[in-house]
Amino acid sequence: MITGLRTEPRAAMVGGLRMPLSPTESKVLKLIIDAGDTPISRAALEDQLYGSNGRKSNTVEVTICRLRQKLLQHGYRINATRGRGYTISQGGVA
Repeated sequence: MITGLRTEPRAAMVGGLRMPLSPTESKVLKLIIDAGDTPISRAALEDQLYGSNGRKSNTVEVTICRLRQKLLQHGYRINATRGRGYTISQGGVA
């Protein structure tokens, strides 16, 4: 369970600080947080973002990279589990 982090349409609230996010970053972060300890796959993220006939590109990876950079300075880490998907942890540890 992640504490102290919540999403808004174009931002994340970290404690009392507002961290601006793009709409895609906000959606991806919310999906990862909502998945809890269960990894969410790239395909599942693409489905939620673009639908089943949507875009197939490196958009999810680029978004994850940007979120990692923004969240790391606030003590959160997006973890990738090969073949399973993405989770988030607090304190910078997997």
